[in-house]
Amino acid sequence: MSILTEVSKIFESTTNDGHHQNLVAEAVTMLTSHEGGLNALTQNFEQHGLGHIVSSWIAPGVNVPISPEQVKTVLGSNCVATLARKAGISPEIASRYLADSLPHLVDALTPNGRVGGPNDLLSRGKEILAVFACKKQVV
Repeated sequence: MSILTEVSKIFESTTNDGHHQNLVAEAVTMLTSHEGGLNALTQNFEQHGLGHIVSSWIAPGVNVPISPEQVKTVLGSNCVATLARKAGISPEIASRYLADSLPHLVDALTPNGRVGGPNDLLSRGKEILAVFACKKQVV
């Protein structure tokens, strides 16, 4: 799937809400430049018995949905609160938005069903943010 198609899915999940879009941009940054990034997220899912969910996002095919409560469990309340603050929304809204967008975001970061190394993730994250920024300007 092309980067444009993948980002279109992420963008559609934000329903043209600027706060939601800002949250997605913060999540991309977290997953691509944060120590551990996507690999740490995958481990958190597995540690909480939710590995099947994130595995479905990485693998080609249908993404298993996640609930806002599961987002808080996997990311941790502090992480959700930090992302929410940066996006200018409440942690409750951030959890809902992340539940909608995180599956598409992880899908976009893992082309061909594999998690790349840190440089691959950073490069892919930059591509996503660039296309995402262009789409925001068009709307």
